[in-house]
Amino acid sequence: MLKKKILAIGIIVFSIFIVAACSDNGEETSEESGSEELSQQETEGPEALDIEDLDAEEPLLIINGEEVTRGVFDAQFERTKQLVAQQYGIDVDAEENAMLIPELQHQTIENLIGQRVLTQEAEGLGMEVTEEQLSENINMLIQQFGGHEGFQEALEADNLTEEDLEHLVYEELLISQLFEAELNFDSIEVTDEEIEEFYAQYELTMEQQGEDILPLEDLEEQITQQLKQQKAQEEQQTYISALMERSDIERLY
Repeated sequence: MLKKKILAIGIIVFSIFIVAACSDNGEETSEESGSEELSQQETEGPEALDIEDLDAEEPLLIINGEEVTRGVFDAQFERTKQLVAQQYGIDVDAEENAMLIPELQHQTIENLIGQRVLTQEAEGLGMEVTEEQLSENINMLIQQFGGHEGFQEALEADNLTEEDLEHLVYEELLISQLFEAELNFDSIEVTDEEIEEFYAQYELTMEQQGEDILPLEDLEEQITQQLKQQKAQEEQQTYISALMERSDIERLY
C-alpha cells in the first residue's frame, strides 16, 4: 500500500495539524492507548458536521473566492482517517471509535483550509511546479513499487486515482517551495539545555517502561534532529495560522 510512501505526499499540513495535535512525541502508540489519547481531546470537542444533505459537488468552504466541495472534503477525510490509522493503529470507522469522528472532521476542514491558503500563497508569489518536476516525482514512486503494475495496485489499495496523486504531489512540491522561500529552517538552533531536558524525559520514560537507558552521547544527534524538526513544525504552524487569519474563509456547513 501507499501508506508509507504516498500517504505522506501532499500532507505536509496533515503532519502539522493532525499529528502535532494528537501527540507530542514520536513514540509508537498502541491502538488502545492511541484511542484513549485521541478521545481525551473529545471530552468537550466539536459536534459532527451537519453535511449529510450536501451533494458531492456542493461547496463546503469558500477560501479567498475558491470553492472546496463536499466531494473534496470526503476524499481528504478518508486520507485523514488513514493517517490516524497509520500513526495510532486505530480503526476510526469502528463503532467503539465513533466519538473520534467529529474532531477528525474538523481537523480535516482545517487541513483543507491550510493546504488551500498555502497553495494560493505560493501561486500568488509566482511559484510553479513544472511538468518535468511532477513527472520525475511520480516516476520515482513508480520505481519504488517495482513498476506500473505494483504502483496501480498501491493506488487502488489507498483509494487514489493517478489524478488524485498528481494533485497531492503538485501541492507538496508547491508548498515545499513556499516554506523554503519564506521560512529559514537553516537558522534553527537547539541549545544544550533543550537537549538535556529532552534526554531527562527520555530517561524517565525508559525507567517507567523498564527499558535500558542509552547514554546521551549515543542519542544526542538524534535528539538534536528531533528538536529541530519540532521547531520547524512550530514555525510552519505559525506561518499557516497567519495566512489563515488574513484569508477570507466562508464555512457553509
